[in-house]
Amino acid sequence: MTTEKVTGPEFLATNGKLPFFTNPEWAKSVSEGPLKFYTSAWKEALGFTASCFETQAEYVRKLSQCSDPAEALKCHAEFAQKGWVRSCDEGAKLLDNVRTNLAAPLNN
Repeated sequence: MTTEKVTGPEFLATNGKLPFFTNPEWAKSVSEGPLKFYTSAWKEALGFTASCFETQAEYVRKLSQCSDPAEALKCHAEFAQKGWVRSCDEGAKLLDNVRTNLAAPLNN
């Protein structure tokens, strides 16, 4: 009967010295902050996209009902203003999301 001596990474993994080979729990604590951030960011981004499509549909509907160029320009100015305000609001939400989900684990 021959016994081979196990050395190197195999030895460490079988003896629990490398937790990432034997126990995936370390990944949970490391990835919790970024996972929350990306989940929240995607949710916000999809909501923002849906809102933009609704606003664009409303803009096109109003634009189709304009009877002269002055009214069309007014409609366009309102649409541009709403878009600018929404973009600023969404940017603020994104920064809050970063502060809440990424910075909090660093402070602990």
